[in-house]
Amino acid sequence: MLKNPFREIDNKNRKNSSDLLKKTADFNKIVNQRMKVMIIVVLCFFIAIGVKLFNVQILENEDYIVKLEAFTRKQQVVTPPRGEMVDRNGNVLVSNKESLNITYYPPSNVSSYSESKWALAKQFAQVFQIKEDTITERDWKDFYLVAADNYGNDLLTEEELDKALRGELTTNEVYRIKINRVTQADIDRICLEELTEAQKNAGYLSNADKRIAWPVMILMEKATSQDSSVIVENASKEDVAYLVEHKEEFPGFDVTADWIRNYEYGSTLRDVLGSVSTRGLDEISKDYYLAQGYALNERVGSSGLELQYEDYLRGTRTVQNISYDEESGIAIFSPSTVGRKGYNLKLTVDIELQQKVDEILQRVLEREKDNEYRKNFKKAFVILMNPQNGEIITMNGQQRNEDGTFTPYASGNYLEAQPSGSVVKLATLYMGLNEGVVQPNEIIVDAPMVFGSGASRLVKQSAENKGAINDITAIAKSSNVYMFHIAIRLAGGVYVPNAPLYLPDMTAYDIFRKYYQMFGLGLETGIDVPKEEIGFISTAREQGTLLDFAIGQYDSYTPLQLIQYVATVGNGGYRVQPHFLKEVYEINSDESVIYQYDTNVLNTVSGNLDYLERVKQGMRECVSTTFCGSGFKNLNKDIAAKTGTAELNTEVIRTNSAVVGFAPSNNPTISFVCMAPDSNNDRSQINICLEIMNDVLTEYYKTYE
Repeated sequence: MLKNPFREIDNKNRKNSSDLLKKTADFNKIVNQRMKVMIIVVLCFFIAIGVKLFNVQILENEDYIVKLEAFTRKQQVVTPPRGEMVDRNGNVLVSNKESLNITYYPPSNVSSYSESKWALAKQFAQVFQIKEDTITERDWKDFYLVAADNYGNDLLTEEELDKALRGELTTNEVYRIKINRVTQADIDRICLEELTEAQKNAGYLSNADKRIAWPVMILMEKATSQDSSVIVENASKEDVAYLVEHKEEFPGFDVTADWIRNYEYGSTLRDVLGSVSTRGLDEISKDYYLAQGYALNERVGSSGLELQYEDYLRGTRTVQNISYDEESGIAIFSPSTVGRKGYNLKLTVDIELQQKVDEILQRVLEREKDNEYRKNFKKAFVILMNPQNGEIITMNGQQRNEDGTFTPYASGNYLEAQPSGSVVKLATLYMGLNEGVVQPNEIIVDAPMVFGSGASRLVKQSAENKGAINDITAIAKSSNVYMFHIAIRLAGGVYVPNAPLYLPDMTAYDIFRKYYQMFGLGLETGIDVPKEEIGFISTAREQGTLLDFAIGQYDSYTPLQLIQYVATVGNGGYRVQPHFLKEVYEINSDESVIYQYDTNVLNTVSGNLDYLERVKQGMRECVSTTFCGSGFKNLNKDIAAKTGTAELNTEVIRTNSAVVGFAPSNNPTISFVCMAPDSNNDRSQINICLEIMNDVLTEYYKTYE
């Protein structure tokens, strides 16, 4: 029942009932007034509707037509060519090479997993010789779930099936259970099943035929209403010509111009440069990229610098409108938005020097393979970096395989950590001087230190007795004993020959850690790659392990951490972020710089930096007196260096070799590190990194004199 809008007025008029009884109500007048008000209200309502319709149909007609088309049309995104990468001298490292792909976009009248689609997939697989090994083991498990009569429900227990029916197990959980239980025997079994006569008469394919079709079918099913799917990437000229001539036999298939990534220097620095996905977004990263606005068929950087700088390299997408031929239902593509190629990256590396250093590592590893005292020596790492701004000049890693081939492993410089030995003594001495537990020029006799007696007797010493030495000579001659005294004093202990080792203040471990981290040891370096390791950070806090801490036998570090560490010593106490990117610039115009990587100082070393000069003086003396080997001295360059040998925790003697340094010793322009894991199984062998770095620096000075 309608509510009387005049009820309130009527009630007010009747407040004094006696007055109303004396008057004769003019009901016609009242009704006429109400009708007039209602007519005005209705008229205003229709006028408002009319104005709105006029705006929609006349004034805003074109806008709404555009919105309707945008809502109803289908579009496909095409990935533009990625930006290139060049080295510091302009040599092209990564480019794009034109290619032709065979793609599939489903016609409007084809449904998922239909028999006609299976038949087309089989035909394509046979004509274009698509083999079973082109897809993964996981893909074949999916084949079982698709082809089996019961969709793989036989793989579930009765309890699991009941839970699935009651909704206690999600679809994804059920799928994972099935996938984990599919075996090759299951796949082979269903492919032996024969069709019934009714199925044969209806034109069904057997599972054996579907097995032939599956490597193509699984790719065809990845095509969506917005994205075509690449079936054959970088197709041969013969395959392209055949498809073009017989296109009517393969509805939905087409040849599209595309690009593939070309790494101009082959495997050189390849693991650092990274790679790009070949068939759109993978299952692991799909959700992330879809949330960022990517399309399923877009290729993205999947590792290395390709992944790290995806936003610069990706460019702007090309968008195509999709319509269908009325007779055949085949999709027709027309350009909507033209994309733009990605920005180019200029890197800090010198690719020609990179190749020369790789050759040096390969030559040394090949020569030493028959040395019985280096039988475990199978890989080596080298980094050259500008200590002032963190630019990586070369990053090298080579691994010798059992068959005599070599695998580039430059990324091992930031993904693999090793005990590094005496190279950490630079930080240990600075800590000792700054904490006041040793004084500049303080003499300590380097002789075996004996703790305890009898069965508990422990002897700690240097590789050989150094005699009376001061702080500078302790670095030059790599004295373990000098560093042991620093550790004992820092922990509040006193060395008494033949007395048990007693360190009352174990917070010395925290002090060690604080100083080491100021130089970058035990921290991420911040290098511009997707992932880096920080090494093993020991948690043991025993009396004796503090002495091991002081000489590099406690934690493990990556070569990248070591070069950041020694660069911090060389540049006067600034921990600089290492990086590969130099600048980002527009296509065909290195003048138009979009972004330039500025030097980033992560922290500065606190304390009296005069003590850092004494550390550097010890490194210079190591080279000038040939304690660091004769190779550096023969270069006739102002080089500061420190060697390191770390014993591995094995029953037989096995050691890592390392060298760190910089040049010139004041205001250095280059810092270096060499790490040779498991390079010695006999103490008679020299530090192999001395030879490696002598050859590397010889090549370096040929270019950067």
